[in-house]
Amino acid sequence: MNLIAVIGDVHHHIGLAAEGLERLEAELGCAVAQVFSVGDLGLFLDESDWNFLTGPKKYRTPEASPAIRSAWKEWRWPIAAIAGNHEPLHRLRDWDASCFSFKLDYADAGELAHKVAGLRVAGLSGIYHPQEMEFMTALEARTMKMPRAETWPEMVRLAEANKISRSRLTYYKEVEVELMKSLDFTPDLLLLHDWPVAPTHVGRSYPRRPEAEIVERLRPGFVCCGHHHTAADFMLGRSRVLPLNIISTKELVHRRIINPGWCAVFEWDGATLEFVQTWPARAGK
Repeated sequence: MNLIAVIGDVHHHIGLAAEGLERLEAELGCAVAQVFSVGDLGLFLDESDWNFLTGPKKYRTPEASPAIRSAWKEWRWPIAAIAGNHEPLHRLRDWDASCFSFKLDYADAGELAHKVAGLRVAGLSGIYHPQEMEFMTALEARTMKMPRAETWPEMVRLAEANKISRSRLTYYKEVEVELMKSLDFTPDLLLLHDWPVAPTHVGRSYPRRPEAEIVERLRPGFVCCGHHHTAADFMLGRSRVLPLNIISTKELVHRRIINPGWCAVFEWDGATLEFVQTWPARAGK
């Protein structure tokens, strides 16, 4: 029996995530065979990586990189992830496993590689924006007087040269949505960063939800997502959706307190993925 842990947003608190997994193993008396991340892991291993954090500059904390490097050096679980919207996206979108010491499996979209035999996992990195469904429009390429960018590495080069906003690395593309919908297998587990159905506390929501289209097309056994820093549990068609909480809050992180519902725990017996629990079950773990 393999114990699977799917973790919610970590936001660069890699050391606390490792502590949480160790607490989980001690509580269940079983080693975690595989970790999956729904994005916003935040592996800003180099101080310069923080230049690619989207949002206000006040959230860029390059002084945290030494602790991230130290925690990542000691990280001992196989981990596979999709990207969220607060990541060193230049490292992920122009994928090179050596940047992460070959400890991380990653996919922009499609089936996700991992270490558990027989388990089928798919994922979609990033979030939705209706005006960012193409890598680059023909008009934009003509305006910039350059060939049309059609891949993530090309977009990374443009962002590094400050020819496009670095925030554009955040948004998935129509071709990736179609790739997901065309997968020829039913995933045991689907990883999304945003929810397929907007949570009730979100004031603005787009009428089109590509994540919902993917869930309805693939009908995975389970869907795990993050982004809204809220734990939940609901059905969407045949799929059980388990949004996960953020690991901690600014007020609690220094006390090493992990939020309830940060992790979804599953068991895989080689044929069936079974949900065990969300963890922690209560605050203060």
